[in-house]
Amino acid sequence: MSPSQQILQPELGDFDSHAVTCIGSLSPAEVYTVDSPLSWDKGTEWNGRADFLSDDAVIVAVSLNSLGWKVGLVTNRLGDDVLGENVVSELCRLGIEGTVVLDPGIQTPYEIVISDKTGGRTYIWERKENVLLTMKESDLSVITDSKFVYADIYDWPYNAPALEQARILGIPVFFNLEDLALVDKAGLDVYSLATVAQISVTENLPIDFASNWAKKALSRGVGVVMITGGPMGVHYYSNDVCFGVSAPDITLIDSNGAGAIFASGFLAGFLRNMSPVESVKFGVAISSLSCEKVGTALPDINKINKLFKGLKSSDI
Repeated sequence: MSPSQQILQPELGDFDSHAVTCIGSLSPAEVYTVDSPLSWDKGTEWNGRADFLSDDAVIVAVSLNSLGWKVGLVTNRLGDDVLGENVVSELCRLGIEGTVVLDPGIQTPYEIVISDKTGGRTYIWERKENVLLTMKESDLSVITDSKFVYADIYDWPYNAPALEQARILGIPVFFNLEDLALVDKAGLDVYSLATVAQISVTENLPIDFASNWAKKALSRGVGVVMITGGPMGVHYYSNDVCFGVSAPDITLIDSNGAGAIFASGFLAGFLRNMSPVESVKFGVAISSLSCEKVGTALPDINKINKLFKGLKSSDI
């Protein structure tokens, strides 16, 4: 295989440009589901497993592609090895557009996730500097004419050139900020970069602090802040409207990738010209149902639409 392979996008109706270009690190991965959190130095049986492509930006790209949108990907190089070839073949099969370079000088990274029925997870991954640095050398032409770009804070500063290109082109940015632990990274100004910011409530980020940060971010130029929190659902903040959509009751199997799948659902709603409330509902529906099975493949669209229609919003 040649050291560079173009991922070709099949025709998708009337879409001439990419609806969304996702910027982020890429690696093959697998998830194993267990009943309860692991104890160190003790074995446990796993209930299910699935292969997927990681990290979050790639999950968003694959999910939007599954929903019928034309998607671009700006990412790191992979090794010129079997794993790298398999990833490129899968991206070609999906029709996600971009340039992935297979480099004989590096080894394709890999990730293993353990996800339990409490909603917790842990993971083992490779985030080697020499691989991440190659993101700065990526072909950025796929960003041109995109309606939105998506990026993750943990890929900074490797995603900085692509985000700067989006800024130059005036393309809005959906920025996943996780639990805000990395917002003070050197050279990073999330308030000038993010059009939409997604943050996650965790034991390190209580809802009161997240809500206050959201209001501060709006005053400093961020257009929309969404706070996700598992059973809490999603709180949406903008200067025009603030509301919440609670998560439905589900039988939780695997929450790995749920935040990224929510982002893809919200973006799909936005691209369909849904209102903010309807876009959030669609994201909550698709991410909630994704937690009832193993892996990051999307649930049946009929089930998504049925749940979506039954969700309610409330003032916050």
